[in-house]
Amino acid sequence: MTTAAELASYASNFPSFRNRIINGNLSNPIKQRGISTITGATGYTYDRWYYDGATYLYQGIEDKNVNNGTYVISWEGSGINAAWKVSTDTTASNGPDATTGFTSVSNGGTFTVNEGTEYSKHLWIRFDGTLANLDKVMVEEGTVATPFEHRPIGVELGLCQRYYFKTFNQSDAPAQAVGLSGSLVGSSAVNNISFTSTMKLPVSMRTTPNPITLYSTTNSNSNWSDQSGNQPTSAVVVAGENAISVRATGSITGGGAHSIHITSEAEL
Repeated sequence: MTTAAELASYASNFPSFRNRIINGNLSNPIKQRGISTITGATGYTYDRWYYDGATYLYQGIEDKNVNNGTYVISWEGSGINAAWKVSTDTTASNGPDATTGFTSVSNGGTFTVNEGTEYSKHLWIRFDGTLANLDKVMVEEGTVATPFEHRPIGVELGLCQRYYFKTFNQSDAPAQAVGLSGSLVGSSAVNNISFTSTMKLPVSMRTTPNPITLYSTTNSNSNWSDQSGNQPTSAVVVAGENAISVRATGSITGGGAHSIHITSEAEL
């Protein structure tokens, strides 16, 4: 029988939040964008994973999580190659700014980050090969790979929402006319009076989100709509790291409920 002391010793050897990779359990991933495979589009596909549309799959570990030290990388799956680099990226939501400067690293291999100013650059991990086989990705401090860290799904989703958030149900891919569930809802007292709906985000995003995309709950237009499908002339979005506000103006049906879905992005 395992004793309490043995369990405590095991826990101290494998502390929580060892893994700097987010959403590394690719056999059971979080995929808020609704893309069915990790290479199903060019750009961000599964949460935190960027595919260049041809060869490489990347994840950028945010600079605030990258201290100097030795890291070990591990994964499951055959036919996979990995590489790493640190960089200061200047264009958001596009993966690494350059494909050059990467250094190969083997499964279970180590690399060292040693920047003059800690927490000043992102750490990019790149994979190529048979990407459909890639699973259980770990990047952790140390020299010996430890078992894959299974974080609770709610925790993993919260980590993802720092970079991407949607009002849609998790099972719904962002699209027009999906329905009211989870949408922002507001109402106006009389016709032609603007109204505002504001929501506090579940976690603080990495930076002020951009882009923010609007989706009608009832028709194919990207704007607010009332329960009859009528829409205002325009919508104004005001966003910060912690909240998003949408104000509809112009020709608005008074007295009824108006609704909208949003997605917001603050990726590297």
